[in-house]
Amino acid sequence: MKTFLKIFVFLLILVGLCMFAFYKTPQERLFEKTFASASAGDTQAAYQLARMYAQGQGTAADGNQAAEWYRKAAADGNMQAAWELADLYIQGQLITQNLEEAAVYLQAAARGGNTDAQKELARFYQQGLGGLPAQPGEALFWQIKAGEAGDEEAQTAVQDVQLENPQLYEDVTRFIELLKSAQNGNSQAQLEVGQGLQAGVPLAQNEEEAFRWFTRAWQEGDKLPQAAYELSQLYQNGAGVEKDEAKAMELLGAAAQAKNPDAQYMLGTMAYGANPPKYEDAFAWFSNAAAGGQAQGQYMTGFMLMQGQGTPKSVSLAIEFFRKAAEQNHTAAQYVLGQIYWKGLGVAVNKKEGEQWLRRAADAGNTAARELLENR
Repeated sequence: MKTFLKIFVFLLILVGLCMFAFYKTPQERLFEKTFASASAGDTQAAYQLARMYAQGQGTAADGNQAAEWYRKAAADGNMQAAWELADLYIQGQLITQNLEEAAVYLQAAARGGNTDAQKELARFYQQGLGGLPAQPGEALFWQIKAGEAGDEEAQTAVQDVQLENPQLYEDVTRFIELLKSAQNGNSQAQLEVGQGLQAGVPLAQNEEEAFRWFTRAWQEGDKLPQAAYELSQLYQNGAGVEKDEAKAMELLGAAAQAKNPDAQYMLGTMAYGANPPKYEDAFAWFSNAAAGGQAQGQYMTGFMLMQGQGTPKSVSLAIEFFRKAAEQNHTAAQYVLGQIYWKGLGVAVNKKEGEQWLRRAADAGNTAARELLENR
């Protein structure tokens, strides 16, 4: 009997040990289930799994595993995952701090409408963190976005900027209205948004986004020739898109044929600088650009008329084109026109008119005009 009891007790202990060894808490079982679903491609499960790794729920906390699963969920469009991955890199507790990597996911989450990411991205632009430029306009843009979503802290920050820097507030809010119009299909707004993003005013420069808006302005709606010209320059310089000189010339030609003065001037410049120069072609393109009101085209038309390049020489016609450019504050044209009248180059000497144009050129920073006036 005693032997039987001993065996029975031993078996109970053995069973208990086995149960203890193989027992799983509800959190552990949930982790295993979530892991299986995430591994099978369930995006929401991938996000939940990342949080479990980050918080140590049902498994040991593991920052690298958390980052991997956050990244997979973010790639499938989960913007909350993108924000939490960015925050993981910002905090630098479970994984090594990496503000550059954080900035990538902050931008994705902010564009996806995540308010926390929008506020943090504004801070990055305010302070120039994570490889992003210190750009107050971009910071304000994201504060406004977060404020529109109801975030009171962001609303207060926007109000502060409105009081402290009203010009910046006006510029950014105007750009936001322009952006809304562009998103609704307004071709002119699409062009202007692209130009603003290309120039980095009032938001940070973003040539890839500029390329996207120029493309829409050229291919959709009113098909604006200026957009084709802008695209040609991006392709020519490899800015925001892979460099493609053939595509650049195709777009430049299309814009010029559509009577875009900037494109016409550019083709004139290429013809003028060819080896040997193609003066007749250059004059034709410059004069077309001049007819479209392009100041540099007017100047070059006057210059070629003055020299008799690609066209019969005509001082009187040259003066007309120089004057048109000068009236658009083209300083080189003002300087040349001033010299023509000051020295009587092909016309009667007129010191008074010559001085007026030279003075305008000098006031605009033309050093040659300033020196001529000082040494008179």
